[in-house]
Amino acid sequence: MAAETAGEAGVWRQTKALLFKNYLVKCRTKKSSVQEVLFPLFFLFWLILMSTMHPNRKFGEVPNTDLGTLDRSMLLDFILGYTPVTNMTRKIMQKVSFEYFADAVITEEFFSEKELQEASTIKPSNFVGVVFKDSMSYHLRFFPSVVTVSSINVESRASCSSLAKGCESVTYWHSGFATLQACIDAAIIQLKTNHSVWEELESTKAVVMGQAADMKIDYFPRAVILIYLVIAFSPFGYYLAIHIVAEKEKKLKEFLKIMGLHDTAFWLSWVLLYTTLIFVMSILMAVIATASSLFPQSSSFVIFLLFFLYGISSVFFAFMLTPLFKKSKHVGIVEFLATLAFGFVGLTIVLWDDFPKSFVWILSPLCQCTFLIGIAQVMYLEDYEDGAIFSNLNHGPYPLVISLILLVLDSMFYLLLAVYLDQVIPGEFGLRRTSFFFMKPSFWSKRRRNYKELYESSINGSLSFSEMVEPVSSEFQGKEAIRISCVQKTFSKKGETVEALRSLSFDIYEGQITALLGHSGTGKTTLMNILCGLCPPSDGFASVYGHRISEIDEMLDVRKITGVCPQLDIHFDVLTVEENLSIFAHIKGISPNLLIQEVQKVMNDLDMQPIRDNQAKKLSGGQKRKLSIGIAVLGSPKVLLLDEPTAGMDPCSRHVVWNLLRNRQANRVTVFSTHFMDEADILADRKAVISQGTLKCVGSSLFLKTKWGIGYRLSMHIDGYCNIEATTALIRQHIPGASLVQQNELQLVYTLPLKDMDKFSGLFSDLDTHSHLGVITYGVSMTTLEDVFLKLEIEAEIDQSDYSIFNSQSAGEEVDTKSLDEMEQSLLILSETKSSAVSNTALWKQQVSTIAKVHFLNLRRENKSVGIM
Repeated sequence: MAAETAGEAGVWRQTKALLFKNYLVKCRTKKSSVQEVLFPLFFLFWLILMSTMHPNRKFGEVPNTDLGTLDRSMLLDFILGYTPVTNMTRKIMQKVSFEYFADAVITEEFFSEKELQEASTIKPSNFVGVVFKDSMSYHLRFFPSVVTVSSINVESRASCSSLAKGCESVTYWHSGFATLQACIDAAIIQLKTNHSVWEELESTKAVVMGQAADMKIDYFPRAVILIYLVIAFSPFGYYLAIHIVAEKEKKLKEFLKIMGLHDTAFWLSWVLLYTTLIFVMSILMAVIATASSLFPQSSSFVIFLLFFLYGISSVFFAFMLTPLFKKSKHVGIVEFLATLAFGFVGLTIVLWDDFPKSFVWILSPLCQCTFLIGIAQVMYLEDYEDGAIFSNLNHGPYPLVISLILLVLDSMFYLLLAVYLDQVIPGEFGLRRTSFFFMKPSFWSKRRRNYKELYESSINGSLSFSEMVEPVSSEFQGKEAIRISCVQKTFSKKGETVEALRSLSFDIYEGQITALLGHSGTGKTTLMNILCGLCPPSDGFASVYGHRISEIDEMLDVRKITGVCPQLDIHFDVLTVEENLSIFAHIKGISPNLLIQEVQKVMNDLDMQPIRDNQAKKLSGGQKRKLSIGIAVLGSPKVLLLDEPTAGMDPCSRHVVWNLLRNRQANRVTVFSTHFMDEADILADRKAVISQGTLKCVGSSLFLKTKWGIGYRLSMHIDGYCNIEATTALIRQHIPGASLVQQNELQLVYTLPLKDMDKFSGLFSDLDTHSHLGVITYGVSMTTLEDVFLKLEIEAEIDQSDYSIFNSQSAGEEVDTKSLDEMEQSLLILSETKSSAVSNTALWKQQVSTIAKVHFLNLRRENKSVGIM
């Protein structure tokens, strides 16, 4: 008897094992791993290049500048042309020329504005036109080379680096424009009021107002930088989500839980791996960003902290999405699109100055928005202060310290939500908790149940045995390990309810090997799934050593003593045989001192030493079954559930498995399903035949053959002169219940009831003496287990739908049988080359249309899977 080596594995030990597994997977899936690392660095270098090509235009502080008083010398030698010519305009211009400039300024009269404009084309640059609108208002016309046309948008004072005449605001003073305007205004006032104001106007001073430091920002490249930084960490979340959902899609996660894996260890292994990756990547990105033109003034540690917290929150955001999806290819796309969409929401907050502050707080649970606001704040501090440093984390419109705190809170929120959704969202397999499970006292204070009391309570009130169930011998009385009572399981298919199991009731005993027999689709795998906790029964009761399998907390105790080999091979493809066994040995809690010895023993028992270093994905079908069985028997579990363990194996490998199970039979429960009647007959102590989800009979081979068999078969080899009537009469003279079941020219076959076995000797003596009957030879054989099975199947209509949780088609997923039939017919067309002669062109057209039809049917089925995503 193999020693029990498995125990309860601690969370930290399981975490280390899974962390090592995740590390090996990363190392051996180089393409995705390299993309995870290089994409963030690629985005960062692209952003540095963009920031270098589109720098912000910075303008320094400009002080006030005194331009002095009006200077009449600027207008000396000017030619002043004016229009229209009236008595009032002539007086005004004469006063300007004679009184203010002592005839140093020449005046010319023009009768119309058009005449003035035509004359200006031939005048020198010192010609100035004055167009009076009335006696109080006028326009001054300078050449553009002297006074520039005023801009619609007034230029920034800071952009006028010097007070040279090229500066638009100063040219009005230095060109004489302001002086001429003051002279004309003084002349008009004096003529109207008979009072001179020239001295006051001449003392007018001009001051160019200073301006604080300014900056011209190009918002388009800034928006691109913000979005690129948001999606820089998306490869981590993208590949993480794909890895987790792929393991769920391959049933690896639930299988690990059957092996005793703690949920905490599963999540923690991924958290530690990606925390390490993001930590290293954040350091690199922070150093590069602060050493380049991206964030040159900011503290490297502050930038690292912002990158690191966002990377962690994006990983936890991917965690949160994984319970919502069944297909790995869908979750990756959704994660990236969600990151991009929420990034644009954050961009709207940053670029829209009047965005409501209340909505900013509402959107704070979105880590992409929070991070983008934080990066925008870093850019603000780079523009207007000394960069993002610890002393100014609370400065600016959106203080950076708030973004850092919110990223921490977002990470905690995502992680808690991921764990919660993983517990309550119904999936294809596994037991699910109620929505408010955490509010139940039983969740927080689990009562330790006594193992012996549970065992004794489970054997009280044994199920009543019917004529279909063979009573067990006295040595097995009280050793009912698995109890199944009125178990029912229903599934919904195309709006109809299908019963996979119908009031199934029987016991399975410790120390015996029990075989489940039945046609494909009769519910064997469904029963296996119920026993290992992959799906709950719709009704009825089932227990393993007194633990109800429908209760999650009790099922956790069952899984500690259970080994399972599912119908579909479950292993890590990129790990070797020995690595797979070692990882599962750690998860099962096998003592570290015995772990290597146990792994070596399993490989020796299953003859896997020659393939120990082969990756699982490179094994043959039979070798993969061996690996699955090896994982199941690790640690010598007390309960062993094997679903078609020898399927695809060669005869030698089957015998190896048989010997392994026989050697581990004592004091253990072994249940296996099979389609090989010889395997069940040789290996199993008891056989349970299931048909259409109902139990037909349970018992030993002899019991089944006696109860459901057709007795013995008497086969006779006859010659051409055999008297069939006389031979039949002779046989029935001794055994009245004999019946002729097969007749041809060379052979007669009779069935003989088991109860008449004592009369066989007399029959054989008469056959030997009656040689004239034409019987050359004869022989007797007992009914085989296969005969029993076929007889039971003939009595019941076969249900073709086997709702296996390990099948590639989920139980709740609708199967479009019409589409499958159409696809099969289409594929058959490709192989019908002998049925009719088809020309090359016609054959090509036929093949193209058939392949197109196959792709269309696949696409239609794929759309259905998206619908139930």
